[in-house]
Amino acid sequence: MASQVFITQASSKVAILCGFLLFIGVSIAYTSCKDSVPDDEVYANHSSDATYVGMATCASCHEDKHSTFIHTGMGLSFDSASHSKSSAIFGQEHQVYDSSKDLYYYPFWKKDKLYVREYRLLEGDTIHQLEVQINHIVGSGQHTNSHLFTEQGFIYQAPITFYVQEQKWDLAPGFENGNNARFSRILNSECISCHNSMPKLAAKSDFKFTEIGNGIDCERCHGPGSLHVAQRTKGEGVDVKTEIDPTIVNPRKLSWQRQIDLCQRCHLQGLNVLKEGKKFTDFRPGMRLSDIFEIYLPEYEGENASFDMANHSQRFQMSECFIQGNTEKLDFTCISCHNPHVSVQVTGTEVYNTACKNCHQVNTCKEDIKVLTKAGNNCVSCHMPSSGSEDIPHVSVHDHYIRVPKPASEVAKRQKLVGLYAVNNAVPDEEIEIRAYLEYWEKFDKNPFYLKKAKEMLTGKAYPRLWLKYYYLTEDYVKATQQTLDPEVLSSWELFTLGESYGKQKAWSQAAFYLQKSWDMDPTVPSIGKQLLKYRITLGELKKAKMLANELCAQYPSNGGILNLKAKILVMQGQYAEAKTIMEKCLELEPDDIDVWGTHLNYYASLGDKLQFTFWAKKIQKKDPDYVSLTVIQDLLDKM
Repeated sequence: MASQVFITQASSKVAILCGFLLFIGVSIAYTSCKDSVPDDEVYANHSSDATYVGMATCASCHEDKHSTFIHTGMGLSFDSASHSKSSAIFGQEHQVYDSSKDLYYYPFWKKDKLYVREYRLLEGDTIHQLEVQINHIVGSGQHTNSHLFTEQGFIYQAPITFYVQEQKWDLAPGFENGNNARFSRILNSECISCHNSMPKLAAKSDFKFTEIGNGIDCERCHGPGSLHVAQRTKGEGVDVKTEIDPTIVNPRKLSWQRQIDLCQRCHLQGLNVLKEGKKFTDFRPGMRLSDIFEIYLPEYEGENASFDMANHSQRFQMSECFIQGNTEKLDFTCISCHNPHVSVQVTGTEVYNTACKNCHQVNTCKEDIKVLTKAGNNCVSCHMPSSGSEDIPHVSVHDHYIRVPKPASEVAKRQKLVGLYAVNNAVPDEEIEIRAYLEYWEKFDKNPFYLKKAKEMLTGKAYPRLWLKYYYLTEDYVKATQQTLDPEVLSSWELFTLGESYGKQKAWSQAAFYLQKSWDMDPTVPSIGKQLLKYRITLGELKKAKMLANELCAQYPSNGGILNLKAKILVMQGQYAEAKTIMEKCLELEPDDIDVWGTHLNYYASLGDKLQFTFWAKKIQKKDPDYVSLTVIQDLLDKM
């Protein structure tokens, strides 16, 4: 069966994440193996018997490649937080202020440990302060350093990033414009498996890690190496000059389709929709990416000249160079210009020019000699000009849409939204496509177009699991719970959705039943455990609630919302001393959480402390008058 790939026209939108954290180097040498046999049927290291051996093992035989790779963007992508890893500048003058949250962030070193201090001032006095130790730095330092911390096997992103090109600290991408998640953004395997070597996950979990590597390694592009190592240590193997070695993937010998899939695994950013039963860690070099997941992006009539940071290959695949190159079997792919083993920082301009000269004669450039001289006789300067991205601030990168740039006045503007399309699959699975519309609305864009399109595609179709999600997202909770569903085949998130649909109808027992099943399926997702805990409290099942609260607090000791629920249980049980200790911790972690304030209100009501009760009542009323009615507040005061 011949391999297939979705090739877009120049006007179509295709995206590959050539991410701000991961840049590859440059080379021109390229040899192709034609796609006469599906690549994923060639390689023995696609088998579950093949395991990862680590970069040190690879380096023992391939030191020449290793010695240069570790200086590339990928090689420098991820490591423990240290002075040598950090590209940032520090000092009292390098602080970040989030005006939407009224919070300051100050990064600093305490001996050899990196911290981020969050604080708030009132009339010059510090009224809130929280310090978090940073465990890992992600990003090569060519564009950014982002900062991660770990707790109980979970990885969280800190709210500030250092932007290397402008030499400044600012809120991390996605944390700006009132979206500061502070220290609560938890990362899953989708994030980590691109920005690092292949992580190991705890059983049943997509969030909890048992092993975290230190940087993208050889096996991310070559596949697991255990079979290769075993073969070569026995003195066995094939002549790679004439045959493909099935124990290890050489990307240069993949068909151009599978090369694109390999790069797109991490360098293609959109909405990633997993196939049934698949995980992000299932993909191995040489496989069809569409067998694991489909990547969806919005398509518009017209397209402006701007681009997202993650759109390098989208822009590249809009280029006639790409379209004609692969149509004419020239096999023009990412590694026609980029050598993953060599840093772009040390690659000379002529390497890029040579790539262009493979098809374009030197004398074909019609530009004035003065312009050529100003550009340093560099094709990239004019035909792939640098620009800032739409989604990542303070970063300038080359636009990979190779063309003769038009004046801004002649560039077609982005107009009507056409729909979503699967970048990596010409004939997407219908159920996956409907899921994409639902999830795109849920995760990225609340444009009603997406839900409307999902309903159009669903109408007349027997997809009860998708109807469940549609009705949940449209807040028609009655219809959501009327679907004919087998709980035993639902995913953890589908069970959560079903449970929440009952919860919105105040059917607490049914809500708790499905949330419990969801939690049993993946007992590491904080939002599931937290919501189940709320239902246990509402049902008055304080014994079960306390057991669950203890379990959750052990996993998430810095989750203020979960800690607050435990404090609430303790107040209800009259265990005031223990409750007070936890409440103080909650205020430190979540100073603006009205539910934390509410627990304080109940605590002081239980103690009969009118002064403190009144303080918290006024605080709550000022923020949300509907949270506790004045009638309830007065009734509680009267009872004291």
